[in-house]
Amino acid sequence: MPKEENEVSRTLPRRGLPREAPRIGLLIVVGSGDALDTLRAPRLCPMEHLTLDVGRRPISTPMPVAEAAKSLVIPDPTVSSLHARIQRASSGADLFIIQDLGSTNGTYVDGKRAQGPVPLRDGAVLFLGSQVLVFRVVSTNEMEALQEDAAAPFGPLPTCSPSLAVMCAKLRRLARTQTEILVVGETGVGKEVFANAIHAHSRRPGKLVAINCAAIPRELVESELFGYEKGAHSTAQGRKVGLVELANRGTLFLDEIGDMPAELQPKLLRFLQDRRFTPLGSTRVVEADVRIVAATSRIPMDRGPQVQDAVLGRLGAQPILLPPLRDRVEDIGRLTAHFLRDLSDSRVFEPEAFHALCLHLWPMNVRELSKVLSEAEALSRGAPTIGLEHLPDPVTATLQIDGEDELEATDVDPEPPEDQVESDPGMTRAAHAPARTRRAAPTREEIVALLSQTNGSVAEVARRLNRQYAVIWRCVQRYGIDAGKFRGGNQ
Repeated sequence: MPKEENEVSRTLPRRGLPREAPRIGLLIVVGSGDALDTLRAPRLCPMEHLTLDVGRRPISTPMPVAEAAKSLVIPDPTVSSLHARIQRASSGADLFIIQDLGSTNGTYVDGKRAQGPVPLRDGAVLFLGSQVLVFRVVSTNEMEALQEDAAAPFGPLPTCSPSLAVMCAKLRRLARTQTEILVVGETGVGKEVFANAIHAHSRRPGKLVAINCAAIPRELVESELFGYEKGAHSTAQGRKVGLVELANRGTLFLDEIGDMPAELQPKLLRFLQDRRFTPLGSTRVVEADVRIVAATSRIPMDRGPQVQDAVLGRLGAQPILLPPLRDRVEDIGRLTAHFLRDLSDSRVFEPEAFHALCLHLWPMNVRELSKVLSEAEALSRGAPTIGLEHLPDPVTATLQIDGEDELEATDVDPEPPEDQVESDPGMTRAAHAPARTRRAAPTREEIVALLSQTNGSVAEVARRLNRQYAVIWRCVQRYGIDAGKFRGGNQ
């Protein structure tokens, strides 16, 4: 390329590359387990300034407009008057710092007490007194999606999760079309709930008909879908209408499409092409105006040999990925209040019990949360509150015990204004608090080796490593280790 042309090309605008959207800090006040009304209505607090002070201040206290704009008031007696400060580390960066301001009950980040300025990861869970907050770094698009879902929820409940809100915005627009939709998410994440929401927003006059492809014997899937005529097989005593025909003018939900038999896929593809099918044992061609929504717990990059590329490609040009519950902890409060309202609207939590719910990883997602709450409500009848003793051990084990592994001060300087540092002794005390050296977490190999030696006893592994049971249990969950496989000599 000539030098002149090269110089000119460098001055031309770069086309086809989206400009990076600005990102802001977002503090989500989930609420307190002892006041379910707060859980039903979480607060979204965008950081409109570089600094946000959080604490309890009397509403009647006069406050300048500029000061009020950068203060978050939480009227809770367990929250100190000036409890904590969140700052952007430097102008334009996505790094934010939280610092306890000498509060009575301390500031906890992901279950660990903050000592000095501590960096905040996206999705950090904060405990201020009995209150639970979640910190997010969001784009403008995510903030708009959150506001849209708050005004008109796509699912049964509005979401506070930026990632889920973006998915809901996509589904809200796709629902009014006739295109097929492929929803991908872990077991228990609520794929059928969203299939129902898609059908409701589609305004199709027919009903939603669901089939779990993994729960029906392989030899019966075709007859369940397309029906059969009398005598089509040895048990066909009469004509049976298939689910496809029952879903005419409605929606057919194919759950766990990844487990559909390979021999049935060509027939499904033909139906997707022209919406026509032939029942088993028949020569007549049936037309059906059916909208297809499919779901799988297998990510598209790991389909396995049972699901052909053609089927998944035909069902969804871009799969809609539903985030697991562990990645949208900000929704746990609203979900908890929703499930408890169906069980007993008078049940409330001890703060530690609700904190444990927010720290648990929920490997079985929303389904597991519903089951845990159902059992906790039953076990706590006659007690004033739901406590740790009413929750299963895997949930309570996520709580930090005796302050082990406190968060030490970060090396990143948040550069607060000098007048704020001098006038705030609480901040000065926190900044000069002695930092503890964090113990390195045991490796996966260490834990697996010890589990094999101790017959799968997590408690014995903790004793041998001189660590607390809660710490080892969190590692077992984080590494995805099934301790039960080591019991009885089974490895």
